[in-house]
Amino acid sequence: MSANSFRKFAAPLVMIALIGAPAVAQAAKPDLGKKACAQEARKLCPAEMKSFSRKKVEACMIAKIEQTSATCHSAMLRIKAERGIVDKR
Repeated sequence: MSANSFRKFAAPLVMIALIGAPAVAQAAKPDLGKKACAQEARKLCPAEMKSFSRKKVEACMIAKIEQTSATCHSAMLRIKAERGIVDKR
């Protein structure tokens, strides 16, 4: 394979790798809030955790948001905003 034909072949592959790299890096980034909240949910919302219902656990955790750690608190606020949940207080 000549150097010129190698460049023609390699250039598109390099571009694809560079374009796809940020998406792969973002997908591999763990959600620290999720891990923190899972431990707290076991303590604060045991019945909801046993139900295996994400909606019930999220609702319970949002109701008890003031009892959560700072990391979990921010994760729950993010979930609350994503779901469009409104306080009923």
